Amino acid sequence: MKSFYNHLSEEHELQESSEALLEKLITFGGKAYPKFGNVVIMAGGAGSGKGFVMSTLVGMEGKIFDVDELKKLASKSAAINKRVMDEFGVDLKDLSANLQDSENVSKLHDIIGSAMKLDKRKEQALYSGILTAAPDRKPNLIFDVTLKDLQKLESISRKVSSIGYEKENIHIVWVVNDIEVAKSQNTTRDRRVPAEILINTHRGAQQTMADIVGMGNRLKKYMDGDIVFAFNKVGVDAKLMKSGKGGSFVKDANYFYVKRKGKSATPIAKLDKELRAKIANYVPKGIDWV
Repeated sequence: MKSFYNHLSEEHELQESSEALLEKLITFGGKAYPKFGNVVIMAGGAGSGKGFVMSTLVGMEGKIFDVDELKKLASKSAAINKRVMDEFGVDLKDLSANLQDSENVSKLHDIIGSAMKLDKRKEQALYSGILTAAPDRKPNLIFDVTLKDLQKLESISRKVSSIGYEKENIHIVWVVNDIEVAKSQNTTRDRRVPAEILINTHRGAQQTMADIVGMGNRLKKYMDGDIVFAFNKVGVDAKLMKSGKGGSFVKDANYFYVKRKGKSATPIAKLDKELRAKIANYVPKGIDWV
């Protein structure tokens, strides 16, 4: 039987482990796991590893708006399958059965995302459910997007502001992965993205983030929360360790706040040289980070 002192020792070790974990988390407004009223935009090109960063480093839980998951769910609906077959002559079940084929991914995206406008329908259902919640009880929202243009930021900001979220609680986490690693990881994903589209999403994301940090006070029109650059090269920027009870935790993480809630963003020219060089080394050529 374990002694009272052994129990105390275990509790102390658990507390130290929890404190160490919290130190690694990306927090918003200086608080870990805020329960209500926050919006986090997870930005980054295809294959950048937004899901990994979201599940291991982001210190917030919320309703996740993932367009890819919507497409996957829609392909299983009998009613939607019938409509697509009638209107487009395409069997969604056959199409979604092989999403390792990049042509199938593009076709699925075009039909569900563009032609049928299902993304907007889910947004409307999500927003209407939130609208009636009290200002201090609105659920946290997480948007999983590439953010390849400023129009997406404007759209998200306008919609969440209209249903009661404060600009100072809208945050951005840009997941920056080595483009070559992202291309390699893309070949092993369940849903492959055509190479030229993958590169374009990374190029678009970096352009948008460069524009955002260079906006000065004009940025407050869209958001005024935290902005974090999270590097995510496997084996270099984040080390995932196994715990003694079968779980896992992040031992080391590599991220940087370029803006704090209520403060101005740091423009490219004033960012640390090593930070700019690292970004330039990871992203497709185009923006003069150095």
